[in-house]
Amino acid sequence: MELKRLELENFRQFRDDAITFANGSEKNVTVVHGQNGSGKTTLLNAFTWLFYDDVDFDTRPERLASEGAMAEAAVGDKVDVSVRLSFDHEGVEYVAERNAVYEKQSSDDFDGEVTEMDLQLKYRENGSWATRNNASNKLDQILPERLSGLFFFDGEDIDELAGIDNQDRIQEAIQNIMGLTILERATKHLGDAAGRFENEIQESASEELAELIDQKQAIEEEIDALKREQDDVQRNIEHIEQEISDIDQKLERLDESAALQERRSEYEEEVQELETDIERINDQIKEQLSEEGVVPLAMPLIRETAEELDAMRERGEIPSELSDSFIESLLQAEQCICGRELEQGTQPYEHVVGRRGDTIEDGVEQAALRIVGQLNRIAEIESDFLEEIDELTAQRRELHDEVEDWEEKIDDVSTELQKMDSTTDEGLSPSQLENNREQKLAERDDLIGEEAAIEQKIDDKNEAISEIETEIDDQQDEHAETLLAKKRRKAAKEVEHELQTVFDNLKNKVRRWSNERIQSEFSEIATKDLQAEISEDFALKIWQQVGDEQIEVDKSRGERQIASLAFIGSLVDIAQERYESEAESEYFDTGGIYPIVMDSPFGALDKTHRREVSEAIPRLANQVVVFATDAQWEGPVEDEMEDIVGEVYWLNFTDGEGVDNHPQTRIETEQMAARGD
Repeated sequence: MELKRLELENFRQFRDDAITFANGSEKNVTVVHGQNGSGKTTLLNAFTWLFYDDVDFDTRPERLASEGAMAEAAVGDKVDVSVRLSFDHEGVEYVAERNAVYEKQSSDDFDGEVTEMDLQLKYRENGSWATRNNASNKLDQILPERLSGLFFFDGEDIDELAGIDNQDRIQEAIQNIMGLTILERATKHLGDAAGRFENEIQESASEELAELIDQKQAIEEEIDALKREQDDVQRNIEHIEQEISDIDQKLERLDESAALQERRSEYEEEVQELETDIERINDQIKEQLSEEGVVPLAMPLIRETAEELDAMRERGEIPSELSDSFIESLLQAEQCICGRELEQGTQPYEHVVGRRGDTIEDGVEQAALRIVGQLNRIAEIESDFLEEIDELTAQRRELHDEVEDWEEKIDDVSTELQKMDSTTDEGLSPSQLENNREQKLAERDDLIGEEAAIEQKIDDKNEAISEIETEIDDQQDEHAETLLAKKRRKAAKEVEHELQTVFDNLKNKVRRWSNERIQSEFSEIATKDLQAEISEDFALKIWQQVGDEQIEVDKSRGERQIASLAFIGSLVDIAQERYESEAESEYFDTGGIYPIVMDSPFGALDKTHRREVSEAIPRLANQVVVFATDAQWEGPVEDEMEDIVGEVYWLNFTDGEGVDNHPQTRIETEQMAARGD
């Protein structure tokens, strides 16, 4: 898909304006300059309204019609609102237009009431224009709504992809870009089918079987409720984490508290590294317990058994039928165990003599001796095991002591911050900010504990369901209907499991593709000795090489934003690669070529990170549209991007103060801005 021209009529503060997009191979960036509140977010929403009839405004989302146009209209008059986009897709020229008609209901009505809504999609074929039926479906095929958050986004929020506990968003983005949702839906449908077959079983089943199914379904409902509760808790944790991050940034910007906040960040990094080491030692202890942990538990029994065997052997209670001593006793008695006489020089005598020394290892007595002999070896294993465990636990104890020391220093910083009462321009003192931070930390810790408790409940209930399902499968029922429904349910569950396995494998495959691209892109752009990756649990992480170890770092907002942009760029790259590949895919869509439209990607970044983000943006896609304030653009951003910018526009906003005036934005070119038009 290649954007060509966007036209707006009476859409929010835009009365009659247009943007032509850059689409050259060397100058692929379109820049729209505008101050906060001038209409950058409105332009972003124009795309989503056109494609999906969806907008996301912080204020008055229902007011799409121009306030000026509504003010000029008489009661009962109608105002046309439209967004029109020209674009090319797969060699075909398209024009999409969404139009809404608002009727003014009263003299002070500036919202209007929608009386008509229409979406048209025209395409050029053989030199003439034709109209597509079912325009919304075709637009969703060209740029699926599931992908809209990847290609039309607020750059100031995009860093959240690399924030805490955003694995679900990463997974969702990965499966969306490749169309893996079809497998997810199929898996869900099979689960629903298994549920229907289970209901059929219940209708014709015995009383005992029906009761088991009732128990299972009741537990499943409890699990669903727990998962909803868990989702709410996770969202609350994310929200609080963001609030803590915001407070940290405010403390960093205040002259009085900046040094202390920086010191605390350093201390927290030390704690994080130590906790990583503690986790590594815990893994080593678990591995040792798994491999040899049974030895100390079994040692008392082994020792008792060996000692008893040794005593029985010494008392002669365990003779070996073929031991040398037994053979000697036969020769002295001159009689074999079979009763034959053993005279020296005879063949039977020589035969018995020949058995001496050949079978010592096979005797019961020797087996007992071997068991006793192994006692020392087992004791050595026990001693080595206990020694290693003691050493690991001692290391862990030392690390915990270090963590406590650093946490005491962190507490000291907090105490110092709480003593700073000077009021800032925002009306908050460092003391107030720190108290708020402490409160948020306590709330977060409580929620983390609550989340862990919910997870344990879910695990317990899943285990209970597994036991009930085994009982259901073992139940014998003579009704043919029940037997058939049980077979169908089992088949649906098995296919559901297989599809889930395929879905997870493909999702991980794309994760690995994306990870390779992120590592390459991030390492070229980011400062310091940092690397980015998508971990196996789908978290977007940033690492720093410290000696021979990789330590996860506390990501700054700039680093999170670079990592998030690199992630989106990797998905765009993968989609294009799949689109251009001649290989057919059995399970997922073949991808596509997509533009990226982003609002304020530079946000509150410092100059260094602005330069790095500016370097990354042109690489994200074949066509990029950037909305930015003049302050964000000037300096390192302009230095990095001026050579690849193909089109530049300015948003000239008037707030509408005065009689009969209303907010309005004009989209101006460089020439218009210079003339003052």
